[in-house]
This record gives sequence, C-alpha cells and structure tokens, in this order.
Amino acid sequence: MRSLPLYDVEQVDELAWPENYQEISVDSPALVVLTDFKKYKPLVIDESVSAHETEQLMLNAHVRLKIVVDKNNKFLGVVSLTDIHHQEIMKKVAAGYEHDDLLVTDFMHPKSQLKAIDYNDLKNATVGDLLETLKTNGERHCLVIDKEAHNIRGVVSSSNLVRLLKLNFDLTTPPSFVDIFSVVHG
Repeated sequence: MRSLPLYDVEQVDELAWPENYQEISVDSPALVVLTDFKKYKPLVIDESVSAHETEQLMLNAHVRLKIVVDKNNKFLGVVSLTDIHHQEIMKKVAAGYEHDDLLVTDFMHPKSQLKAIDYNDLKNATVGDLLETLKTNGERHCLVIDKEAHNIRGVVSSSNLVRLLKLNFDLTTPPSFVDIFSVVHG
C-alpha cells in the first residue's frame, strides 16, 4: 500500500458537473431509477448463511435487500432486512425452531412467489409509468428481469426512487411504492 499526496485546494474555485445532468421527475425515463446489474454487482447471499449472520451482514453494510443464490450462483429468491429482522427470527424460535438452525432461506421470498418487470418494458416507460405499475405493491423493491436473456437484470428500490425524486420521506423506515405513489399523486 502507498500513501497518496495531498494538495492544497485554496486556488481551486470551480466544481466539476455531470455533462448530461438532469433532474429526475415522473416524466423521466424509468431506466434512470434502475440499479442495473450489468453496471453494478448484485448484492447476493448464499443460501447456506445463517439467518442471524445474514441480518448482521445486512445491518453492517446498510443494505435492505439481498438476492439469495445457491452454491452455483443460481437465483433462489430475495430477502429483505424486514424479513430477517431479529424479531422475525425470534418469532420462529418461539414457534419451536432452533436459532442456530435458521438459514436465510427460512426467511426469503422464493422466486416462485415473486413478480418482476421486464427490462424491455422498462426501457419504454417513464418513472410515472413505473409508479403507476407499482402503486398497489406494498413492497420496497421490485426486480427487473430480462426475459430475452433469461436473467435478473436489476432492481428498482423505493429508497432510491425517493432520493432521486427528492421526496420528503424519513428513510430510516423506507416507504413502499404505495407511499411514494400517494405523495406524487396526492
């Protein structure tokens, strides 16, 4: 490892600005709110990780959603921090499960229960179209699939949407898409 030099900034008075910056609105292309896995590594967790360890990893990384995969990185489902919160673990223990035997798979939403938006549909949509689609979805994340490539292409997060639209929400408890729709169209 090496130490980088530090420079005085006293003589610098200009800021760099994005070349194509634009404010995000409900009329913006929906792709601007997509966390695209072709650009960003998906946040995954192996199916064999304990529930307690998964919760700790998510809390430490400030992550609210992980994609659950098997040992071959095949998609099994998703787990949110809400799903695997300590209280949810304790509910299972109270129901007779052994704490140390509980795995992330005991709390995940399996892919058989999930719905997603196709990437090609998202390409031709606006943020407003996306909100209209998800207005009855009480969730905080929506997967985006690429039906042609047969893969999970990315995820749309309600927290990211709130930040990009600059809506007034307390993100310590992220809003659902229903909450966002109500504010935007309320």
